[in-house]
Amino acid sequence: MSVEPNYFQQYQHADIDELADVIGELLQNPITVEDADHKLIAYSSHGDSTDQARWSTIMGRRVPEKVLTRLWKDGVFQELLTRDDPVHIPAKDEVGLGKRVAIAIRRGSDVLGYIWAQEVNRPITPEDDEILRQAARVAVSRLMQRQGKRKAEEQRRKEFLWELLLGNHKSESAIRQKADSLQMQLPTSYLICIIEAAGARLDQYLYPLLMRDKLLWVVDGSQIILLIGLSEDGKKDVREVLIRKVEQFLADSLGKLEAHVTEGRQVVAGYGLGYRTYSEIVKSYREALHALKIKKLFPKENEGVYGYHELGIYRYLLQLKQWEAEQGYENERLEKLRQYDRDNQTAMLETLETFLDAAGKVNVTAQRLHIHINTLSYRLRRIEEIMRVDLENMNQRAALYLELKMAKLDQEQ
Repeated sequence: MSVEPNYFQQYQHADIDELADVIGELLQNPITVEDADHKLIAYSSHGDSTDQARWSTIMGRRVPEKVLTRLWKDGVFQELLTRDDPVHIPAKDEVGLGKRVAIAIRRGSDVLGYIWAQEVNRPITPEDDEILRQAARVAVSRLMQRQGKRKAEEQRRKEFLWELLLGNHKSESAIRQKADSLQMQLPTSYLICIIEAAGARLDQYLYPLLMRDKLLWVVDGSQIILLIGLSEDGKKDVREVLIRKVEQFLADSLGKLEAHVTEGRQVVAGYGLGYRTYSEIVKSYREALHALKIKKLFPKENEGVYGYHELGIYRYLLQLKQWEAEQGYENERLEKLRQYDRDNQTAMLETLETFLDAAGKVNVTAQRLHIHINTLSYRLRRIEEIMRVDLENMNQRAALYLELKMAKLDQEQ
């Protein structure tokens, strides 16, 4: 059994710039080393063989946005974040990226950065992959100090986001000044989205998506709280674009999470309204929490609904229930129908709720209850007689609908 040579044994004390040159010499191809935020740390000499993407990275000290977007879209970063081995990447000429091989520099589950080899002077072989694996291990200690500083900065940003969510800052100018001091680029319009999943490492599972969309987030127990925003000014449809962005993020993330969550446990999400001033962020946070609570109380009725603005009557239920409790009010007509069901082993209450859920459409109601339309007509007449109501009266119908839903709060809470 052959033993792989130690390619970097004599370079144990080389700094990151020297290491980049050594990797480049071993692979006979240009090398760049980046941190986890895709900022350039080091690069090898390259002669005349550098493509547009590498040249732009060196000049701008960061990977160009269009290149990052394309690599996320093609699943390259998802591979890099989940694999220990090098990833071979075909050319993407439309963004100026030639053929590449890349590997993540990782310490445990943390990704500290990346090594990129441009495959231009000669092909990179499976034997060369071992050079990259060893290079990634050797680079860890060089990036650790940088990572420690980055983690401390990230922690300060998360603490600031918590302060905003809890309403600790009232002055918009003071908020902006603190964000600038922390080098945080706050979006011009934003909303708060919360995803809850018990027993899941949410930030770990969602990391590729969080990095792709450059989101600010904090974790609170089984919840991840996300600030999702837009930095475009002057658009007429900012609200719609913001909603499309959060809905796309949820579409990408919820299915991924459900595959990891313990069987029988719920994955729930909700988001608040959009705002432009950060002194109002606490509103969007509370709205997201409210949407989340309603989703848990009424999962069937709000299936596919995540936004606070989409909750309809469910937005009012908790407040109405509290008001009813304060008033000591009880709907005697609904109690009569419940008692009738108990005495006669019927399902009149279910029939009434299904009818109201179907907006009074008899064909839909009969289909959902799996009964003949004549049977439904008889039941609806009996309901009107027992309760002494007129189901054609919109006022009575709306009141019954709200009270039926509020009654379910007692069962769920």
